[in-house]
Amino acid sequence: MTKRNIYINAPLTRRVLSYFIDWYLGALCAAFPIAVVSQKLYGTMLKQNLLKIQQPYGFIAGIIGVIFALFYYIYIPFFVYKGQTVGKRICKVKIIQNNNQEVSLKSLVLRQGLGMIVIEGIFVSASALWHQLVSLCIHVNIVSMMMYVGFVVGGISTLMIIFTKEHRAIHDYIGNTKVVSVWFPIARKRLYQPKDKEIFIIIDVKILEEQKWTI
Repeated sequence: MTKRNIYINAPLTRRVLSYFIDWYLGALCAAFPIAVVSQKLYGTMLKQNLLKIQQPYGFIAGIIGVIFALFYYIYIPFFVYKGQTVGKRICKVKIIQNNNQEVSLKSLVLRQGLGMIVIEGIFVSASALWHQLVSLCIHVNIVSMMMYVGFVVGGISTLMIIFTKEHRAIHDYIGNTKVVSVWFPIARKRLYQPKDKEIFIIIDVKILEEQKWTI
């Protein structure tokens, strides 16, 4: 009998809720080292603009902030909760490969790092750090320009999630991933019918951890 995994795309409401949870927690991770430097230099943690912090402290804090953000968006969903950030785990959705296999580290780096932080540029607060760090390196303030580009790219990505058949964003195509649900109601699937009885597989939400059939 051939084995195959069947997943169901994550509902839009849970995907949006998980995004807001991740945005908040990811922002706390990224802002923490900057807040520490700001407190040491200025006596307040509220000075978060790297361009206005004494250098090289601002640049160093920004680099550490990006590393903290990558820890949240890549390390946790690969090494801690497979395919799940904290927000996705709370909302019972997860990232998998587009071929229904568990997500790989390469795909997470492409999806979360390149797709969300660098290219889309508005979905996570680490994108603002990325823009400020580039501005410090080239001595030209590109933050506003990149913000507008991010709104356009991010808007297109959002429309793709809502209106396309596969509900995949730009970062999903970059990482060859998709987001599926890991909650499953009671379901019944006929496997085969012998001479005098029917054999079924029963999947119960109380005992199933992932929304997946292996047949």
